[in-house]
Amino acid sequence: MLRVATSQIYRQANTAISDRQTAVSKLQQQLTTGNRLLEHADDPVGSARLMALNGELGRYEQYQRNIDSATSRLNAEEGALGDAGDILQKARELTVQANNDTLNADNRRHIAAEIRQLHSQLVDLGNAQDGSGEYLFGGFQSQTAPFAPASGDPQQIIYHGDGGQRLAQTGPTATLAVGDSGSEVFQVDSADPTKGLFATLDRLATTLETAPTSLHAELATALSEIDGGLNNLNGIQAKVGVRLQALESQEFANSDFSLHLHQTLSEVGDLDYAEAITQLSQETLGLQVAQQSFMRIQSLSLFNYMN
Repeated sequence: MLRVATSQIYRQANTAISDRQTAVSKLQQQLTTGNRLLEHADDPVGSARLMALNGELGRYEQYQRNIDSATSRLNAEEGALGDAGDILQKARELTVQANNDTLNADNRRHIAAEIRQLHSQLVDLGNAQDGSGEYLFGGFQSQTAPFAPASGDPQQIIYHGDGGQRLAQTGPTATLAVGDSGSEVFQVDSADPTKGLFATLDRLATTLETAPTSLHAELATALSEIDGGLNNLNGIQAKVGVRLQALESQEFANSDFSLHLHQTLSEVGDLDYAEAITQLSQETLGLQVAQQSFMRIQSLSLFNYMN
């Protein structure tokens, strides 16, 4: 009976030390990580809530990535539209300049050469790319240059994109268009390449190169088409500006909610350092007492009990 009692005392003392060591180790880990919950078993309800909150935070981080990408793409489009407007404005000035009966054939050919250069620049803008190398004006066909010369006629430009408009999800219920098709921007009919801004500049240059007499009617038509193109570009630029403002507003809203999520995560999962330090001090003291008691038990022998 005496041996059994000694064994029980020994096991109890050993268990007390082990429990204290586990508690100290856990508190030290909590203090190191700053996390109150180290395992699901620590607080099943709190752990489940943390998982849900982290999932929600991850979705908002994805919204922010979508906003960043959309902002970059729309800024690139806005720049390209502005440059296209400058080109058309220059073409308009040249058209007005050409509509002068005092000009001779050489003068008109010189203006035509400038128009050809503007035509080339406008095609390059139609094939502008965003920061990731995708084409801005191809619709859903963003991996292929949307505008290319027709076979056998380098001045006739064919649209190879589509009318698709990409959307980005920027919030739980918010989506936003992040581009415009080249057919809309440059007024190109893929079924009829003789229509659109590229065709207008091509016809204008050809007219100036070949017509020897007064060109009032032809130039008036070209001027009207250029003005229509400018108005169209201005309208699309305005829509892009509205989208950029919407992205900024959504970013602020998402930021506010993300801050709320971080605060809630902190309330649920962060460690109360003052409380943890107090507990660690208590558990460390308890461990020292348990170890001292265990040392005394180890020094006991059957002889001690018999005396």
